Amino acid sequence: PNIIKKDLIYKYWTNYLFTLVLFACKKVVGPDGENKIEGTIVYKNGVNVNNVAPNATVYISSGAKEATTEYNQAILCDINGNYKFEGLQKGSYFLKASYTDANGFYYTTSGYAIELNNKKNIVRIDITLE
Repeated sequence: PNIIKKDLIYKYWTNYLFTLVLFACKKVVGPDGENKIEGTIVYKNGVNVNNVAPNATVYISSGAKEATTEYNQAILCDINGNYKFEGLQKGSYFLKASYTDANGFYYTTSGYAIELNNKKNIVRIDITLE
């Protein structure tokens, strides 16, 4: 009976440690990689198309191939709506952006799945928010 109990405890702790290590190895954005994702954020407000979205927020999640609620990093665009994520490693990323204009209207996008396969790759993703 004690051998069975010890065997079950061993299996439990082995599975627990494996799960802990697996989730602790999530990639972090920069500075280890040499890839970049950059672009410009614009929005459609019903009157004008392609208005620059200064200070729009751009979110990136590493290891994600679809929309998520957990992002590794968020940055603000410059006054021209430009953004850049640097130091990205090879792998899957999911990008999403949002913006609130001067009138308080909120704009967003469902997001973009990006796969970086090469070293020193620059991927341009221009995003139109609606």
